[in-house]
Amino acid sequence: MISRQAQELMNMLREGKEASKGQSLSPEETVKLREKLNTQMNNTPLPEGIQIKDIHEGGVMGEFHHNLTPGKSGDKIVLFIFGGGFETGSVISRRNCCSQVALAAGMDAFAVSYRQWPEAMYPAALEDCTAAFHWLEKKGYRPENIRIFGESAGANLTIATTMYLNDHGQALPGRICPFSPVIDVTNSLPSRISRNGRDPMVQGDAASRFFTKEDEKQPYASPIRGSFQGFPPVMVHVGTEEVLFDDSMELKRLCEEAGVDITVRVWEGMFHSFCIFSLPETEEAMKEIGAFLRG
Repeated sequence: MISRQAQELMNMLREGKEASKGQSLSPEETVKLREKLNTQMNNTPLPEGIQIKDIHEGGVMGEFHHNLTPGKSGDKIVLFIFGGGFETGSVISRRNCCSQVALAAGMDAFAVSYRQWPEAMYPAALEDCTAAFHWLEKKGYRPENIRIFGESAGANLTIATTMYLNDHGQALPGRICPFSPVIDVTNSLPSRISRNGRDPMVQGDAASRFFTKEDEKQPYASPIRGSFQGFPPVMVHVGTEEVLFDDSMELKRLCEEAGVDITVRVWEGMFHSFCIFSLPETEEAMKEIGAFLRG
């Protein structure tokens, strides 16, 4: 059984999904929705033990989450990549989620502010995330001590960034944790249709305008088309009610075939990217994520 809070939230999200069915926001409306979500999702105080600093350095933008709690790791860090369909997310709306990951892992975190539609298109986000990884290296973090966590579109970028680094013979992060990942942006996997009625949040046929039809086929857009050989340990979290459920199952298969150490945590009855909300299930997930990232 899922928590009462999760069920109530799912009911509310389902109403919003139904109301938005068939709608396509203009560029201006997309930016306004992003700003609205910034306000709605940033209205709770930050957890104790976190101090945030804006970063705009060497072309890298984002927020540095300083973990002030005793016993935190000084040589490890989380690169946090927000979700939002490559359109409506931000480091602001995911500020609480990033702080929770930092506290659970017992280390600092850097939330990268990457370019999205309508301001930019693929491969801008990938470029910004790889630049953030290299920026952390320049700050003195050893690659193997950098962990990457991303949710939804950010989970896609978590995988794509690792794949890009790997394909280009560059040092890799020590561990990655994609939460509710999308690894096929062409929407070809069966659960896009079979679970659309169950998913309270994401339309099964939703397509991101961040990618052209040709871009969608690139492995750094749809990692299902790339190689996972040589990847670091991976932990995936996914809810059974997601239209993206098959993405996680396919990711598991591809990683296992490539000999990658992968753990998939399936959350019965839960929905897409629930980690961005304050729920009992989120608290439990953060404990597992923190233990994995520390590992």
